[in-house]
Amino acid sequence: MKALFVHSTRFVRTPDGKVFTGGSLSYEHLKRYLKYFDALTVIGRLSECSTPPENWSLSSGPGVNFAGTPDDHGKPLMQLQTGASRKLIQQQIEDCDAVIVRQSPIGWMAAKEAHSQGVPWAVEVVASAWDDFWHYGTLPGKLYAPLAWWESRRWTGQAKFAIYVTRQYLQKRYPCPGLCAHASNVQIRPVPNAVLEERLAGWSAKQSNCSKTPVIGMIGSLFTRHKGLHVALKALCRLKQQGLLIHLRVLGSGKLDSWQAAARQLGAGGLLHLDGSLPAGEPVMQWLDALDIYIQPSITEGLPRALIEAMSRGLPALGSTCAGIPELLPYECLHHPGDDKTLAAQLRRMVEDKSWQIQQAKRNFEKAQEYYSDHVNAQRDQFWHRFVEHVKAANK
Repeated sequence: MKALFVHSTRFVRTPDGKVFTGGSLSYEHLKRYLKYFDALTVIGRLSECSTPPENWSLSSGPGVNFAGTPDDHGKPLMQLQTGASRKLIQQQIEDCDAVIVRQSPIGWMAAKEAHSQGVPWAVEVVASAWDDFWHYGTLPGKLYAPLAWWESRRWTGQAKFAIYVTRQYLQKRYPCPGLCAHASNVQIRPVPNAVLEERLAGWSAKQSNCSKTPVIGMIGSLFTRHKGLHVALKALCRLKQQGLLIHLRVLGSGKLDSWQAAARQLGAGGLLHLDGSLPAGEPVMQWLDALDIYIQPSITEGLPRALIEAMSRGLPALGSTCAGIPELLPYECLHHPGDDKTLAAQLRRMVEDKSWQIQQAKRNFEKAQEYYSDHVNAQRDQFWHRFVEHVKAANK
């Protein structure tokens, strides 16, 4: 059986035919679907380049093919539905047995077309469509947010199969009457207790060095304000004015020069360190291990994988109340999206109250175990096997 996966992720293809992404859809991620289907075709924004951007992940591999749409996803929905993207989706759906839709304008176009052609389809709900567009940072984004919310509600509400990354939040905002499941996209192997023990031992050794500047970190795309870096910078400036210096390291690709300029304008230029991108896996784990605190001040989210990864390394963490973050962190570690004043107060407490810092580190390490690959994969397997049974029955 052949499946079609549709999402507006950006990909680039090099002259040797390899395809890369700066997002989460690496080959390691996409090949999960090959456990259930013989072949997978991916539709996304695909452009040509001589060499991929630094530290982009390889997306192509055996069993996975790509069909690129024009980079026109910012157009009004009515224009998209009469354009080249729609024609490509129609052609690909005619040649597949099942469609996997991930939230996006072209994702909902694919849902509509699959529904029209009678091809079985399932939806992956990974974020709040309203929040994504409302907080994109532009007036067109805010104007499109109500329509994005309506499209997400409409097509999730018509799906026979829906899998969510959260346990409750997205289910309430975008309910599905069909078969539902939840499984985070995070892939974490069991982490030995020695990781937590080494962190706690390191903190004990550092307590005598009061001159050490704390280092916090966050991971996420810097193309938009979705991850709340602007909130973090404001919090750092508040603390700087109070005499507490905290360095912030950020891992992710995007508009690095613009963010450095914003930091300088706020007076935090010397505190922000943009580390670009790193390959997934051990390099990211080593980067996390060098931090003292992890923050997730997101304006819009699904269930942040980076936060779960940080928790698995025994890092104390602070985050916003956005989307699924309250499913991961306790109330005293949360702030409302955009509330830099509360974030600053929580950072000060985390730095000065070592017992609270240690308590949160232990708590997060244990909580992250709920998202280990074996547990999450079992939930995901059950859902996709049920979907495959439905596809086989429909194609008889």
